[in-house]
Amino acid sequence: MAGAPKYLAVYRRLKQMVDVCADGEKLPPVKELCETYQVSLATLLSALDLLGKDGMIRREPKRGIYCTKGGVSARKLRITLLLPGEQEPLFVAVITTCHRFCKARGVELKVESFELDPRSELAELEAVLHDDECCGLLYMPLYPLFDTPEALEMLRRIHQVKPVVQFDRQLGDGETSFIGYDCYHDCRAAVEYLIECGHRSIGLIRASNDSEAAPSSRLAGYFDALKANGLAYDPRYTIVYDVFKPDLANDVVEILSSSGCPSAYFAVNSVYVPRFMRKVLFVNKSVPRDFSLICYDLPDTLTNFSQEITYVSEPTREVVAAAAEQLLREIARRPEAPRQQLLRGHFVYGESCRELRAV
Repeated sequence: MAGAPKYLAVYRRLKQMVDVCADGEKLPPVKELCETYQVSLATLLSALDLLGKDGMIRREPKRGIYCTKGGVSARKLRITLLLPGEQEPLFVAVITTCHRFCKARGVELKVESFELDPRSELAELEAVLHDDECCGLLYMPLYPLFDTPEALEMLRRIHQVKPVVQFDRQLGDGETSFIGYDCYHDCRAAVEYLIECGHRSIGLIRASNDSEAAPSSRLAGYFDALKANGLAYDPRYTIVYDVFKPDLANDVVEILSSSGCPSAYFAVNSVYVPRFMRKVLFVNKSVPRDFSLICYDLPDTLTNFSQEITYVSEPTREVVAAAAEQLLREIARRPEAPRQQLLRGHFVYGESCRELRAV
């Protein structure tokens, strides 16, 4: 906390390390700990003295520092999971995965969510900063839905006193470790599959916060697949839905009824897919006879669709588990540099695509 002696911040971080160490496990040498935490020997020794009084370590001259379990203030390791609470299938998948991960490792999990509002996010981040029982933060930010410089500054303050691992979306450029999705290659592969099926005109279904001028990795995969195969992108046939109110979109009926309408569509996620399918029926057409359709999303969001969708499966559960594992490693010992990792999804063949060559 602001104004607290520096050795107390080191004490808290050392305590987090000891919490995940086995009884009798040797800690790094004093010199290495000073370098890790960028503190003087006097500051480190003051922090070690507190740990010794708590009964959490023992120091043996000329041999080293050892973890001791069962000290008077020993407590269970607890991490906080912080994420938006509106995207139901994703929300449930993240929480259940994290809960199972923590239960299997004897880690206490605290789940906190915030509204799709930067002020709500900032308030929850500040609560994590001042939660001394929180040993580390597993964080899915609102970014890039909002420009949130205040949240980034709060994230930096949290990361000074406890480890943070972000997943799914990343706030800041490499500020903390991040485990996410290799959306670029997965989305490019999805579009290239449509091209292999014989489609030469492939439309785009995107959200209102997606920028064609500064494309996300999903949009970049779409654009590069078209470019690599000599195909043009025509923005006239792009379906744009409101990110907060998906029922609101540009004139989809007019687009689907036009003579130059694409024979296939790629959707950046499944949010607008059921509405797209209803619009297709409204203009007396069907999927996949008149339109082939592929999207990129979590399987949970597709289970209740009337038709089996061809899609690239977003590896949400694998990402959450990998992020939680990374957080435990960082609680035990801070890395020299944040880790950045992107996981690939896998292709799932459904009933929403057809090969034009076979028709």
